[in-house]
Amino acid sequence: MSESKLNLVASTLTNSLGTTIIGHVASENVVITVKYANNDVDTTTSDKSGSFVIKVPTENTDSEVTLSATLPDRSEKEEIALAIDQPAPVITAVISTQNGQRLLEGRVNQADVAISVHFVGDEHVISLPVDNGLEFELVLPDEVLPSQIEVHATNQQTGKTGRTVVGLGVTSKTVAMPALTDEMIAEYVHNEEVKHEAKLAASQQATNEVKTDETADNATSVAATSEETVADKKPVENVQAETESATVEKNDDVTTESRVARRKHGGIRGFFARLFGRKG
Repeated sequence: MSESKLNLVASTLTNSLGTTIIGHVASENVVITVKYANNDVDTTTSDKSGSFVIKVPTENTDSEVTLSATLPDRSEKEEIALAIDQPAPVITAVISTQNGQRLLEGRVNQADVAISVHFVGDEHVISLPVDNGLEFELVLPDEVLPSQIEVHATNQQTGKTGRTVVGLGVTSKTVAMPALTDEMIAEYVHNEEVKHEAKLAASQQATNEVKTDETADNATSVAATSEETVADKKPVENVQAETESATVEKNDDVTTESRVARRKHGGIRGFFARLFGRKG
């Protein structure tokens, strides 16, 4: 083994998200291997600058791991030991409502963690199991508020603890979304265009119907106005005709009466003329 060719150096960075191994070697494409106490292995290669990064699994609670660097042709190998300091567990929890039932739903980021829940003002502590997906659940009474709930998590191997503030939400579970393909996008665009055209057609039809109704209403209004005008004029014309008829009849009566009077008067005058020898 030649240290001058590999120059393996590494350290660990631990925060609330977990532990990461950051290291460097003398050249690129060097095979970096991390071996845990339970014989699990993680492998990566160094980049062009010789750097590498390995994320330590959250379920691993080993206090020490073995890190080795090997040239691609296996001619050189270097090995060091690193201490892993697991961070305190991180918890997320929300109150959701499903099928009319209130639930406390949560998740932790480490395995072998004990979850305990208790309500403010109540000394009773509720222990919850964590499933294989690192999730837990508890049915809640309707009157319990988020501010009255305390959730604690304790890593049973490291002894480190964490707690969280409970919020309101629908669910804390993540649903995997399918990848969108070109065909799916094209189908979506086509469906939206069809919906848009249907809306335009319906709007145009409604506009045409309104215009047709307005035309019919106008025609009806004109016809009604014409009928009213005729009805209004008819009595006037009838009165005028009746007046003229009465006038004619009266004139006829006057004429007839005048003729009779003249005849009577003429007859008398002619009688006296003949009696006294006068000429008519």
